[in-house]
Amino acid sequence: MAERASTTEVPAASSGVRRLESLWAAWVEQAPSRRVAIFIFIFGVMLMLMHRPWRQMEVGDSAIYDYIAQSILRGQMPYRDVIDPKAPGSMYLSAAAMAAGKLVHLRDVYAVRGLHVLLVGWLVMMTYLVAEAYLRNRTAAIIASLVPLMRPDFATMMTQGTQPKLSMLVFGMTALLCVAKERPFWAGFFSMLSCLCWQPGLMFTGAAALVFSRYLTSWRDRRALKVIIGALLPLAVTALYFYLRGALGALVEWTLIFPYSVVAPHGERSLGAAFGHLWKVTWRVFEWDVVLVAMSVVGSLMFAFERLRAKRRWRESIKSEELFKDALLMPPAVYLLFCLVNMQGGVDLIPFLPFIGIFGGWLLVEAVRRISARAVWVPRVALALILMMALGRAAAYRLEGWSLQYQDALLKQALAGAAPADRIYVHGTAEILLLLDRPNLNPYISFDSGADEYVGSQRWNGFASVIEEIEAQAPKFVAISRLRNVTHREEIEQWVAAHYDKLPVNGYDIYIRKGQ
Repeated sequence: MAERASTTEVPAASSGVRRLESLWAAWVEQAPSRRVAIFIFIFGVMLMLMHRPWRQMEVGDSAIYDYIAQSILRGQMPYRDVIDPKAPGSMYLSAAAMAAGKLVHLRDVYAVRGLHVLLVGWLVMMTYLVAEAYLRNRTAAIIASLVPLMRPDFATMMTQGTQPKLSMLVFGMTALLCVAKERPFWAGFFSMLSCLCWQPGLMFTGAAALVFSRYLTSWRDRRALKVIIGALLPLAVTALYFYLRGALGALVEWTLIFPYSVVAPHGERSLGAAFGHLWKVTWRVFEWDVVLVAMSVVGSLMFAFERLRAKRRWRESIKSEELFKDALLMPPAVYLLFCLVNMQGGVDLIPFLPFIGIFGGWLLVEAVRRISARAVWVPRVALALILMMALGRAAAYRLEGWSLQYQDALLKQALAGAAPADRIYVHGTAEILLLLDRPNLNPYISFDSGADEYVGSQRWNGFASVIEEIEAQAPKFVAISRLRNVTHREEIEQWVAAHYDKLPVNGYDIYIRKGQ
């Protein structure tokens, strides 16, 4: 009887395996790519909503970018009326979301967050499509699309407000897909949109130009020319718009001259210190998920070796239909160099996320292919684990610290005495201006990374002239924070101490003018 039972269990087990295989084939391998991409988009949006974007507090750089978007709707111009060295594209996207939100009576903060939830969905969908086009393996492509969704900290970084790195990456990945699909004009167009969201996005333009010109050796087919034309179109429109608004000079000064001449030297580290800082930030953000980073590094090196080996015969290789695959390696390599020059914190890891997924997924499927065809289940199990981790972490996510609603009520109560005509000066904590929907006293929302020295160099009496200009307007309230990297920190603090008394506001350094 025991023998008879064992003989019946084997066919049952094999039947279950065959059933799983048929389901996998029907729902994954044989499903139209467009259907899988749409499902991944919906899944990415759903996971972002599970991280409660409507309750995340406004804080940090995202609050500054949201405030700039709000300023745009007031008719102000970036770089002339409110200053930040990031390119303007992401702020204008958020301003457009705010404008659309007003049509349906949706608060500007919520409108921006809704936009960024959709942008994350677009990002993971494009990551899937890019991975499928370059790797030609659907399992690896799905793994690649899931990796950016795994960690709650990245989810909040990308959806709690305007995030230039996210929009830069969305347009950049779209450009890489256009490279694979032989769309040179659109590759140039989307790559420049990426650059206009954040300057390092120019790396996607460079990748497209190198591939379509066959490493600057072929111009007769005009594909490289189409890339250039596609890139110049949004750049020309942007330059014309800022020129007509009288802010083109300020745009060039604060997005090109200032970052190159001030920000880069200000944050300069030795090569060893730069790698040490990069590792420290990566470990702090990824924790034990750093295994995925290590896998992606190995996978990218293996992929690079494959591409170099294909170039043993140079003349034939640059004419190959596979040449477009080189473009997958260029952006992460260039961005790594950028991070070694200027990396501040965990948010700077966002542009690596799709490539961590792509090269990590490629390593899994390629290792299985080389070791044993029978181990085809290994990447599928890895995919299932990553999927469960992403879902489980999102379901277990709990908001820590203040909510947006508490923060909003706190600031409105603290500044309830501010009349519409009262001037307010804020340094660093732009969320105060954003949540109250009020303009700052002057364009200088942050003086860090050498901005105070740069502005002072343009005044007859140095930075003291800047403080004198603020004092001449006698703002009733000031809020001063994020002074750690400000060279003239002591002068600012002395001015505040001489003319203002601190209000008892939990978590904020807000002051009211003495005698009022």
